[in-house]
Amino acid sequence: MHELSIAEALVDQVNSIALQEYSSITNVTVVIGALAGVDAEALDQAFQIAVDDTPLKNTSLTIEKAPARVMCNSCRKESNPVFPFFACQYCSSTDFEIISGRDLI
Repeated sequence: MHELSIAEALVDQVNSIALQEYSSITNVTVVIGALAGVDAEALDQAFQIAVDDTPLKNTSLTIEKAPARVMCNSCRKESNPVFPFFACQYCSSTDFEIISGRDLI
């Protein structure tokens, strides 16, 4: 479960920021791209484990999901294909470049 290592790294970063800013953090927002390979529910559960016994134990996690965006090489339009039917929404071509959706922010 790589979500636990992601959650632990997130907690380390947020805790470091809180210490530097001399502030408390009550919420952390994460944006997960559709192609990031991160399970939102597993990350939420892992975050709750990772903040336990830390100064962030009362911090909540908000998870936003970002769609995949592609640029079609056939019709040159951008679209948001829906997995598992990964094709241009305009011309149904599978010849495209992924613009976004792999991010974890």
